[in-house]
Amino acid sequence: MANQSLKEEVRRVIREDIISNKLQPGQRIVETKIAKDMGISQVPVREALRGLEEEGLVKSIKYRGSIVTEINVSEMYHIFLLRSKIEESAISLLLPNLTKRDIGELYDIVDKMALISKTEDYSVQSALDLEFHYTIVKWSNIDTFVRMWSILNGHIRRFITFIHPMIKNKQTEVFNDHLNLVKVLESRDVEKAKIAFKNHILEFFVKNEELISKIFQEK
Repeated sequence: MANQSLKEEVRRVIREDIISNKLQPGQRIVETKIAKDMGISQVPVREALRGLEEEGLVKSIKYRGSIVTEINVSEMYHIFLLRSKIEESAISLLLPNLTKRDIGELYDIVDKMALISKTEDYSVQSALDLEFHYTIVKWSNIDTFVRMWSILNGHIRRFITFIHPMIKNKQTEVFNDHLNLVKVLESRDVEKAKIAFKNHILEFFVKNEELISKIFQEK
């Protein structure tokens, strides 16, 4: 494996451990342990951690090494807001040229959401949600949107995973929300679609504001 691809693979592994909260806020990341577990030298681990520091998921502290960053609620709200702006911009670009086949692809994702049972692990629903919104951004054909969205979405996934055990899993509601988003796109009304996506993305904060405040006041 080339050095660059090895660094990116290490970065991906650590990133997913942070997003899934296997590595929790404030926890020290031990380079030697990661290198040993992956059977590699510490060099690509150190390079991967620098990349994650640029993403804001890791910070370097003198004499302590790399630490998983804490979750800041105010910053998270603006991350949700910025992600909504990216998706709104993507919609403005792609909607005039969206084909029936494209709409069908989104319906396929939503159909999978409908099949999720109440006993299913939350990660299944989360993966489909990720696929749906990533598809929208990818279709804009703007690489900067894709890169920025991926970084912001990492923070959002981590945040939701962190507080999800305290929130009732609403598979039916998630399915209906995304079904409505596809129908709005199908209407070809750009402004209506932009408002619908913004409201959908920020809805999590609006509906859970009291719980979020309580959780982070107790931390």
